[in-house]
Amino acid sequence: MLVSEKTALELIAKNAKEIPNQLFLQFKNDKYTFAQLDELSGKVANHLRNLGIEKGEHVALMLNNCPEFIWIWFGLAKLGAVMVPINVNIKGNSLQYILQHSDSKLIITNKEYLQIINAALLTNNPYHSVDLERFMSAAMQEEAFEKNVSSIKLTDPMAILYTSGTTGLPKGVVLPHYSYIHTGSLFVEDMMNITKDDILFTCLPLFHINAQQLSVMGALVAGIPLVLSERFSARQFWNEVYESKATIFNYIGSMLTILYKQPQTQFEKIHSVDRAFGAATPKEIWTEIENRYGFKVIEGYGLTETGTIALCNPPDEVKVGTIGKAVRHVNVKIFDENNKELPPNSDGEIVVKEKMDHTIFQSYLKMPEKTSEAMEGAWFHTGDRGFMDEDGYFYFKDRLKDCIRYRGENISSYEIEKVVNQFPDVFESAAIGVPSEFGEEDVKVVLQLQPDIQSIDYERFIRYCEQEMAYFMIPRYIEIKESLPKTATQRTQKYKLKQEGIGNSWDREKSGIKLKRQMK
Repeated sequence: MLVSEKTALELIAKNAKEIPNQLFLQFKNDKYTFAQLDELSGKVANHLRNLGIEKGEHVALMLNNCPEFIWIWFGLAKLGAVMVPINVNIKGNSLQYILQHSDSKLIITNKEYLQIINAALLTNNPYHSVDLERFMSAAMQEEAFEKNVSSIKLTDPMAILYTSGTTGLPKGVVLPHYSYIHTGSLFVEDMMNITKDDILFTCLPLFHINAQQLSVMGALVAGIPLVLSERFSARQFWNEVYESKATIFNYIGSMLTILYKQPQTQFEKIHSVDRAFGAATPKEIWTEIENRYGFKVIEGYGLTETGTIALCNPPDEVKVGTIGKAVRHVNVKIFDENNKELPPNSDGEIVVKEKMDHTIFQSYLKMPEKTSEAMEGAWFHTGDRGFMDEDGYFYFKDRLKDCIRYRGENISSYEIEKVVNQFPDVFESAAIGVPSEFGEEDVKVVLQLQPDIQSIDYERFIRYCEQEMAYFMIPRYIEIKESLPKTATQRTQKYKLKQEGIGNSWDREKSGIKLKRQMK
């Protein structure tokens, strides 16, 4: 059953009235109730109003994970102002672009980022920055803001989140209030079967849509506690989860693979987690992860534009290796390059169409042409390649632009990376295509090694690849870097790696190491 409330503000008011003393948030040793959520966000709203922030205006947050992030987020929402969360790791031109493009009137940040922000601001900018401690000190002196929550409409924009910018400038994704409450409801009711006995845990950044719409809104919808960690630490993860008494956590990217490579700890078997939701679990170790850690892996798929989730494995009908079926608010299909629907088991672009109003993004901020391009034919074109089987389960293959073309074969860089990342010495990898003297492309992998590994045995690595992937997927070129270039949301910027070309890579063809297929 869908929740009856249409905005987060209605839910905040309801919970503050019905379960005021119920624990809402725990951060380190600090605990806050639902009544305190209402009160503290109200104080922030009043302070923002006194600073001149009005409905519809944009305020940027460049903050580490902390309770104050949430008070400010909902304080802005009570005014009808719009949050612009910014990744704390970006700087320079990228930061300057987002601050300018978003028309942020105020920037609230941790003191440690003030210098970076001030360096990015133009001398004639119409906005100013303030450090979090100073802002909150003043806000706590205010009375709680009181306003009829019905004055905020479900169609009003709640946040603008900037996309990764893997192929160009970041785009500001405008999400309405109802998108947040709907996704929270979807997470609670359909995806995870959450009950009043559950406790959520997240170490994902609050500037990311996952932590916002699933973790925070999930706790708000269900009226249950959320335990917030500062950041993901592979070594401390299970200790934190154990102490939190959480039953559910979310993961993204290679997080489970990184955990799987860690030595066993005393806490990984005695925690309370029985299910975890996320994406990109390699099917090769999916079941092993479940058996080792004792929880069910529930895979899904989505983007900021789709309201976080578009596909999810039904919790009682998980199909290992898939990204699930279409969830209730969207239709999902596979299109060819001419925007024609493809039959099952045919590779094409994953496209998404809203079935329920105001559940996905409204537009790209100040980019009508990009919005129209992405929404061609009323379908959101994800830019991801995949296919659907006869049972309606979808499979992710790759980003369309990341497909490698080798001797007539279309190779998924994602499939290569899943195998390479399981090699013990590898922390993370990126597979790209580089120009070949024979035409089309050769496969190159860029490796970030484990912290305690200085070099790699190339022949051992190639023999491992031979065992785990088709011959045409085996890398010709290997380059080792201290780190991979990342976007604001920690996606690898492959276009930068492609610009470097072959570079100083080790070349299998020149090394004398021959593939067994070639040796026959």
